[in-house]
Amino acid sequence: MEQKRINFDLDYIDAIMGRKKVTTIRKGIKRYPVGRVVELTANSRPFAMAKIEKVVVKRVKELTDADARLDGFNSRDELLEALRRIYGNIRNEEFVTVVHFTLIE
Repeated sequence: MEQKRINFDLDYIDAIMGRKKVTTIRKGIKRYPVGRVVELTANSRPFAMAKIEKVVVKRVKELTDADARLDGFNSRDELLEALRRIYGNIRNEEFVTVVHFTLIE
């Protein structure tokens, strides 16, 4: 199913609005059509609109420090910690979908 909104934890709103977080990493292989405008929500409440710029599927073990920085973290370790907090145990071989987006004013 194609996504029309992306939901975030409240903790990430400031980083997104400050453009420090320009990707989101989701467990599994997800479909986000490039070019689509989606609603960004937290606790199911809209807080911004964004355009999907690029979607990359990779394994957890392929995530880099650069991926982490785009996602608003300082390091790959910090990113993996956050993913484990959200998804529980996440294995190196599992796929994640990295969704690059830009805010629309």
